[in-house]
Formats: sequence, structure tokens, C-alpha cells
Amino acid sequence: MRPRARAGWIAAAALSVAGALGAQSTAKPDLDTLALRAKVLEAESGLAKASASYMIIDVPAKRIQLKARGFVLRSWDIRSARAWGRPAEPKALKLEARIAISKPERKNITPGKEDPNAAKAKTPSSEPELLEVKDMPVHYSLSFGDDIRVTIKPKTTRFWPSLVNVSRGVSSFFYLPLKTLWLSLKHRSFTEIEIQMPTETDAKSLYWAFIEGLGAVIVGS
Repeated sequence: MRPRARAGWIAAAALSVAGALGAQSTAKPDLDTLALRAKVLEAESGLAKASASYMIIDVPAKRIQLKARGFVLRSWDIRSARAWGRPAEPKALKLEARIAISKPERKNITPGKEDPNAAKAKTPSSEPELLEVKDMPVHYSLSFGDDIRVTIKPKTTRFWPSLVNVSRGVSSFFYLPLKTLWLSLKHRSFTEIEIQMPTETDAKSLYWAFIEGLGAVIVGS
């Protein structure tokens, strides 16, 4: 065999082997992805039968969806996300609590106890005061029980929200390792996912839509 022909044959064989190895290396992730999606669909099917609406937090796909009977009612993009602790397992969950520094509350007015000097000129209304999306917080946590928590923060250029973002990032740097150590001593684990929304409006509208008791599935990274 001529040297040039031999060199070409060796190069072709090397490419063939590399292609085979590449195929083997990609086959497993594909099977894992299919298995993961099957679990997500199974969990979502259970929620679709049991409740009118539910949330899908899909970290790898960078989206959060409010769905009903499999149909998407509203979708939010995830700008970035990071996870800590036990990997999120795709299963049916229920939002137990929304935890915020300043949780919005509707004012309760007791008949006969209104301030007689306040707003006399206003026309009385029989409608209760309604909370709007603009009243919702931009920093909060979503607790799902079983030591599963998702924290939400926005991408923002405003001073105070940016300062909260920085302070939370610094505190998490120290808090999460200590939490890991503390729970490991009790033979427990936890899941913590931090999600940054593209805007403050996105963070507020997600809080407004994600009410306590709503079913959810978290697809981890």
C-alpha cells in the first residue's frame, strides 16, 4: 500500500471510530432525556386530572408554564437558574407557601370603624380593594415542602432591587453550605433552586399567578 493511500485509510478509520464513540456517548443522554420526559408527563397527567391548573417549572428549557389540561395558559422565560443540594425529581408537588419580605395584603375594612376624618369626599364603594400585579413582590421564595424551595429574583437596574439581589447572593454563598452541613448531620437533604426572571414584571406576575395550593412539577437541571 502506498504511503499516501495508507495515510488516507488511517484517517478514515480514525474518523469512523470517533463517530462510533460519539454515537455511543450521545445515546445514553438521549435515553436519559426520554426517561425524564416520561416522568414529567406522568406527573403532569396526574395534576391535569386532579386540578384545574398547575405549573411546570422547566429549568433546562428555561421556562415556567401555567397549564390546564395540558394546554399552556401563560408562559414565563427564565433568564438564568442555579441549583443546590438534592437534584429536583419530576413529581407532583403542591405550593405550600409564598414567602416574601413584604407580602401584599388587602386592607380589611370593618364597617363602623372607618376613620371619620379620612376621605369623606370619596364615593363609597361596595367592591373590595383588589390587589393587582403591580402590587406583587419581586423577591420571594416558593416552598413545596419536603425541603424543596425555589427562590425568585428579577433582572433589574433599579438600586434597591439590585441591592437585594447582591445581598441574597452573598448570604446564599454562606447559608447554603451551612444548611447542607446541618441537614446532613440529621441525615436529610434539600433542594434549592434560584431563578432569575428577565424583568421585575415577570417576577410580579409569576407571584400573582402562583397561588398557594397550586400543583406543580419541577424539572431540574
